[in-house]
Amino acid sequence: MIRALLNFLAFNLFVLFLPLLAFAAWGWGSDDEKWLMRTAFCALSPFCACLWYILLSHLVFRRRSSYLVQFLIVVLGYAGVFFLLKSGVVRF
Repeated sequence: MIRALLNFLAFNLFVLFLPLLAFAAWGWGSDDEKWLMRTAFCALSPFCACLWYILLSHLVFRRRSSYLVQFLIVVLGYAGVFFLLKSGVVRF
């Protein structure tokens, strides 16, 4: 049970710090690190945005975040990733 909790916390910390890690890898990383962070950023960036929305709404605005807004952030985030991939801004 402790191992599952630590895995959960590690994944959430990775997702929260994903923008920082991605920009660092794109700036100073090797080709393999850049590819890995592009892949992780495309797959996990909507969840990152949703987690940041939850944190900001609870800690800064002192209100509960609605499930509809969280759902819209994830769906529109994946739509944005799709259009970035389709237009060629992000390439693998």
